[in-house]
Formats: sequence, structure tokens, C-alpha cells
Amino acid sequence: MKKNHILTAALAAAFLYQAPAFAADAPAPMKLAAAMSSSPQQETLTPLEHLTLGTVLLLEKERDAFEMQQVFRMALYFRPLRRVYDPNPALIRKGESPNVEKTYVDRIKKVLGPDMLKRIEQTKLTRADMLNYLERHHTLYNVDWKKDPTFALLEYAVNDFHEQIAPPNTIDPKHKPDFYIADSIKSISGKNAGDGKKLFEGICASCHGMDGQGRFPPIVMKSYLSLHSDHEHFEIVKAGPPQKLGSPVVMPTFDNKLNEDQIWSIVQYLRTWEQNWADPKNVRRGEAEAKAAKVKFYSTPEIRKIWEAKKSDVVLLDLQSDIAYRIMGHIPGTMHIRPDDLDKKLGKISKDKEIIVIDMFGSQGLAPATELAKKGYKVGYMSDGMMDWHISRDFPVEY
Repeated sequence: MKKNHILTAALAAAFLYQAPAFAADAPAPMKLAAAMSSSPQQETLTPLEHLTLGTVLLLEKERDAFEMQQVFRMALYFRPLRRVYDPNPALIRKGESPNVEKTYVDRIKKVLGPDMLKRIEQTKLTRADMLNYLERHHTLYNVDWKKDPTFALLEYAVNDFHEQIAPPNTIDPKHKPDFYIADSIKSISGKNAGDGKKLFEGICASCHGMDGQGRFPPIVMKSYLSLHSDHEHFEIVKAGPPQKLGSPVVMPTFDNKLNEDQIWSIVQYLRTWEQNWADPKNVRRGEAEAKAAKVKFYSTPEIRKIWEAKKSDVVLLDLQSDIAYRIMGHIPGTMHIRPDDLDKKLGKISKDKEIIVIDMFGSQGLAPATELAKKGYKVGYMSDGMMDWHISRDFPVEY
């Protein structure tokens, strides 16, 4: 299996997650699942473990059995299941739904279909099979499969599906651009409180902004953090995300510039932003400006009603990147314009119609929506982005 490949920066999602299976207030079935998976000697797999292991083994042995749309959906639907079992104490779980596991297991089963699901159920996999898979899988940073086998299984499964949807030809890390780091920043050890923030602001902020909401993706947004695990962040900082040859913006690699303590401190700093978004007083960059420009904010269910009504005086404008539009999916019938092409193609839209801007995270489309409003267009904005439409709510999508 090739080196761990992190989902491209175009993929992220906003979910409402439940408390971890080992939490005191977790639902009883989840406590049982955790107890059953805690002993490496226990032969019986939980239903979730059996479904996950059976799916990734089928993917490994019979890749042609999966259509690309199934691969896309699997890569997305396994992600929130990781958070249920993630032992990371820094995760903010307030307000998470108690039904996450059932919700996404049901979706995975629906994507697999009855024939493939029956084959997986008939395999009668054991804990020995699971441990064999974990042991021979290449190591992912900070995933201790011996200590947390269920979490590791889900983490590895996400990785395996992501490898199927990565760009076929990516830029070798050694060919990515160099990045100058001042000696004063290099001297920050990463071992002390506050080092992660200092390193982020001294290195990452040049592209991502001091508030982390700059150049795509907005890496501190709740919708992004809730989807990504800390090991993914570590690997992205270390080697960059997989990017196609000719990409206009290429993230540098920091493997030969920062040590593990420094990278890990940056990752931990990113995770602290979950606490920021737990406070309802904190808002996204550009939200106040958009509201001041009279951009109307819509909830996802409100957008679905508008979409179903097929109103002729409304244009649902999808401003996702090409890869996000293809991989994440899009609302059927929407107009797609890449963010960089908006000014050139704006003439196609009449000012007599309301333009409702749709993006991935519910953040990066705020600035374009504001500019459209200032130019005299009647503008709406889908507040929570395609992640809420597709992942949280499972509303209809096309690829």
C-alpha cells in the first residue's frame, strides 16, 4: 500500500457528533460496543467493526466492485464514525447527536447495497482478522492500534478509501516550493504551552491567515476540524496534501524544517479552535460584513424547500472548486462557477434573480456573496454549506 495519503484540502465536513463510546453518558449500546472492542483477545467483532473491516477488505481485494460514487460516499461516511471512538481528550463534544453511529452505519449499508452487504455479512470475520489488518497496515501517525483498535480500524478505513479518490498524478513532496522560516521561529521548541500558536502565526498564517480562515481551506472552522483527525493534520503539515501537477497554489512541506514536537504543537493549536466555536458569540470571518451588505442567510432546510419549489427567479450558485464539486457532490440543478471565474461569468446571471451562494464549509463563499450584494445583486447564502446538506442531512446530491 502506498504512503498514507490525506484527503485533499477540498474535502471537509460539518457534523453533529455524539459523545465517545467510552463517555459516562454514552448510550448503552455504544458502551457495550466499546467494552467488546477493548480486549485484543476478544474474538467477537462488534457490528460496526465487522462492517468496517469487511468493507475495507473488499475494497482491497476487489476494487472494481466499487463504483466511484460509492468510493466518494464511503470516504465521507466513515469519517464521522472516527470521532465517536476518537480518544483525543481535546475534542469538543458539546451538543453532539447521540445517533451518529446509527446514522452513518445506515448510510454505509445503503451505499454498499444488498448484494455487497450480504457478502460482507457472510465473511464471519474475527478479531484475529481485524488485528491482522491493523498490524499489516502501514502506520498512521499517532494512531495506536493496540490501545484503541476500533478507532484505528476506522482511521485506516478512511485512509484506504481516500487513496482511491486522490488525484492520479500528484506533486512529489521534494518538488514542492521551499518556505523560509526565520531563526526566531525555528527556535520555538514546540514543547511549551503557547508554542503551537506562535509557530502557527509565524509560519502558517502567511497563507491561512492569523485566524486560520484565510486561503482555502479554512482550517480552523468547525466544519473542517470536526472532519479531520489530528494525525491527518500532522501529515498535511509534514508532507502537504496531495495536489495535482500544475496546481496554481501548492502547499510547502515542513518535514525537513520542523521536528515532530513543533508539528504536533501546531496540530494541537488547531484543535483549540473547537473551543472557540463552542462559544456562540464567535462568528466566521466576513459574516458581519455580509449581513451589513444585506446578504440573506438561509438554513439548509430552507434551501431544500427553495430547491424543491424550482423557483424561476432564484439561482442556486455553487462556488465550490472543481474537485469539491465533483467529489463532495452538489445540489442537482445548481449553477457551478469556480470562485476564480466568478467575475468573468457573472454576466450570465440576471440581476432580476436572487443568487443564493453555496460553498463547502459555509465560510469561503461569504466574501463573494458580499461583493455580489454590493454590486446590486439580490443575494442569499446557505449558512452551513454543502457539508451540512450532504453529510449531516443526507439531502440529494449529484456528482
